[in-house]
Amino acid sequence: MGTRKDRQDLRNQSAEVIKRARNKTNVSQTRLAELLGVSQPLVSSWECGKVTAGLDDICAIENVLGIVKGELVLAIIHDKKETEHIRQ
Repeated sequence: MGTRKDRQDLRNQSAEVIKRARNKTNVSQTRLAELLGVSQPLVSSWECGKVTAGLDDICAIENVLGIVKGELVLAIIHDKKETEHIRQ
């Protein structure tokens, strides 16, 4: 698999994990953006897979949503491994 494809897969996996976490805590994109001090379009871009959230952003999301530190990162890694397993 090529590097570009790997990056897009990571964006898609992190997008899904962020969206699930936000929905699970019943926080709107607008509210999450306010809590993080970023724009709502940026949150939307993360959730659509257009932009990859950085590690600092993911840690901040965990913090403002009250998620255990490292849980989102582990979910992204787990989703990537599950996807790779399905492709094989």
